[in-house]
Amino acid sequence: SYQLSAISYQLSAISYQLSAISYQLSAISYQLSAISYQLSAISVKACATLLEVLLNKTGNHSNNAELRLLTADG
Repeated sequence: SYQLSAISYQLSAISYQLSAISYQLSAISYQLSAISYQLSAISVKACATLLEVLLNKTGNHSNNAELRLLTADG
């Protein structure tokens, strides 16, 4: 009986530890999602900047004002 109680407490402790690990993994997942969104935003900004450079080199200046709005900080 005592051994069963000890095993029960150990299993409960393991269960709490697994729950804690689960919460930590969820937090990591949210952080990775946030990083993914930030990388997407950086990629879009880089594409807009590259497009502006290409338009400047080809002499097509009609969209430069709009592109400056896209690439502006803030």
